[in-house]
Amino acid sequence: MGVIEVIKRQERQQGRQQERLEVKTQTTRNLILKLDLSDKQIADVAEVSVDFVKKVRASLKKLK
Repeated sequence: MGVIEVIKRQERQQGRQQERLEVKTQTTRNLILKLDLSDKQIADVAEVSVDFVKKVRASLKKLK
């Protein structure tokens, strides 16, 4: 496999990782905004860490 192919594969992998992060972030936001759940409950449902939920919650508070 050549250098170009390796770089293209890495770029695709990075793109997929970014997409997964965006989906998890949006899911977490929706759970925060629409349901009265604790950070731990949201983390369990969205399959993210409690710290991730806290960061998303903090970013939502900054927007208000």
